Amino acid sequence: MRRPSLQRRLLWFVGLPVVALWIGAGLWLAQGARHETAEMFDRELERTGASVLAVIASVPDAALAARGNGVAVALAEDGDEGPRPEIVVRDRSGRVLLDASSLPPLQLDDAKAHFHSMAHAGETWRVYQRWDAAGRHWIQVAAPLHDRDELLSALVRGTLLPLLALLLLLPLATWLGLRGGLAPLRLVSRSIDAQPARTPTLTRADVPVELLQLTRAVDALVGKLDTALARERRFTADAAHELRHPLSVLQLELDLAGQAGDATGRAQHLQRAREGLQRMERLVTQLLTLARVESLDAVPDAATLSLAELVRGVAADASEHAQPRGVQLSLMAADGIPVHGSAGLLRIAIHNLVDNAIAHGRAPGRVDIGLQVRGGHVELMVDDDGPGFPEDQAQRLGERFLRSGGTGSGLGLSIVHAIAALHGGSLAIERSPLGGARLVMRLPAQDRPG
Repeated sequence: MRRPSLQRRLLWFVGLPVVALWIGAGLWLAQGARHETAEMFDRELERTGASVLAVIASVPDAALAARGNGVAVALAEDGDEGPRPEIVVRDRSGRVLLDASSLPPLQLDDAKAHFHSMAHAGETWRVYQRWDAAGRHWIQVAAPLHDRDELLSALVRGTLLPLLALLLLLPLATWLGLRGGLAPLRLVSRSIDAQPARTPTLTRADVPVELLQLTRAVDALVGKLDTALARERRFTADAAHELRHPLSVLQLELDLAGQAGDATGRAQHLQRAREGLQRMERLVTQLLTLARVESLDAVPDAATLSLAELVRGVAADASEHAQPRGVQLSLMAADGIPVHGSAGLLRIAIHNLVDNAIAHGRAPGRVDIGLQVRGGHVELMVDDDGPGFPEDQAQRLGERFLRSGGTGSGLGLSIVHAIAALHGGSLAIERSPLGGARLVMRLPAQDRPG
């Protein structure tokens, strides 16, 4: 099966209408030439008749009758190099005064000047007849139509033959024009082929307007693919980097457990190996969560929900982790604060904020959770009484594997930052009234229904 061609398609779509228009124009020109030739032929008969009547008006009828044929021939041929028309002149009684015609005699009538056609001797004749102004002489002027047809043929040949030659050259001219017109499209294709190792930028100043939408769409698609590939490469590198140490520790603890001479030492090594596995499990879970959130362009299950209810649910779950450290959770969440977002993703973000405060606060200590609406945003504030973030790390909030202490993977706040950005919000860090850090997640406030 032959592959479709845009150039062939355009050739058909351009060539066929042009040929149809040429045929229509040719027919219109031919019809116009026929009409003009007929009018010119009739006007020539009228002029001949008028000339003859003007001359014979001053000649006595007896003299015309005596010299009729000679006078008619002289009048018809005077100043005319073309075919001689057939002329007959009669008086009111029907007497022939001039007779230079081979046509059968026509009956006199009182009709106004008019034209008609008649057949004689295998030819068609155009006949013009009229009375003079005084009503004394009646004239008949005739000429064969083949003279008019020859003139028409000459006009048509002179007009349509050059157009026909142009029509024969039209496919070549159209093909050359389309080939030149589609050159920018081929240039775009070559630009893509010439840049296989990097992201091409097809939208340039020399791209025609008709291709701008295509090049912009391709650039956007390639940009998204490049971002996705970069994200996957970063995820692979992060996973390899972060899992290398826990795997080494796990391998070491298992080797030591196998070499331990007593049950107590073996149990200690196995317990540390179990703790290492748990840390690896949390790390892998956070890596997968971060990769899933960063791959989203929009919130998949967005709905209007109460942020206060989500905070109360997370606080209730987090109290189990806070009790072993002696951390007291304090919640100040007002009802009636709706937001538009994903309940699952926002629950993960809130859980990470609270866990981060519990992990980095004092033990025993205190963690305060609060909600407020300010400037069209809902602000979730989590305060701890720990040492806070160093100033240099506060400016890099949201980066992967950014740790303020010796514990944790440094992915929790990266996940919160990504979820907030996905919801059109942000994550910021401030100094807490408790002396530690205050993490603030801002989300666009949802208008309350009427």
